[in-house]
Amino acid sequence: MLKLNLGCGQIRPDGWINTDSSLNSLIQQFLVGRLIAKLMGSTSYQSSNAKYMSLNRRWKFKGESVDIVYASHLFEHLSIKSTKLFLNEAYRTLKSGGIIRLVIPDLLSNASEYVMENEKGNKEAAAQFMWVLNLHREGQYPKGNLMHDLIGWMQGWPHQHKYMYDSYSLTQLFKEAGFEKIEESVYGESSTIQDITSVEDPAIGGYGNSLYMEAIKK
Repeated sequence: MLKLNLGCGQIRPDGWINTDSSLNSLIQQFLVGRLIAKLMGSTSYQSSNAKYMSLNRRWKFKGESVDIVYASHLFEHLSIKSTKLFLNEAYRTLKSGGIIRLVIPDLLSNASEYVMENEKGNKEAAAQFMWVLNLHREGQYPKGNLMHDLIGWMQGWPHQHKYMYDSYSLTQLFKEAGFEKIEESVYGESSTIQDITSVEDPAIGGYGNSLYMEAIKK
């Protein structure tokens, strides 16, 4: 089976094609990646089980060649234009009966939590909600060493959310792209992806207030 784990970060299980658009995944394919890892005091450059892939361009996979498209906390970082390209390319490359699973921050759950905390008199409710939305700017992210900050600047870091979704809006996008059997799921469980725990480790427990959505190509 050909399974894509897009925007993989450091979750790079065997048996999947793990891709990332960060400079990390590009650099670590070369020996210089290990040197940079030592300079940064990080292990994030040492695993080579990931390939660089930009999601702002047509995917380098043939039509009807992919069994699973998976992405966790990636979709909300794409522009509206790129989300349409993403779903169209997912549909094009998936085999008939192929599966797409997206994990995103749930706007409804997070907004509901904000309202609840606000009504309880939590004076930090607004700041907490804005942190979850990831629309914050100056001073929100701690600085690292010079090499860390330089590489972050080259990647356009910090990566803020471009848009937020709930189950209704994401379902509509799936439908517009041609997907069927759209349903919500939960962390580490899937009725269609047998080895979902390889990308969603039950020991981690997942992200809070996240939405897990699956759909199938006709």
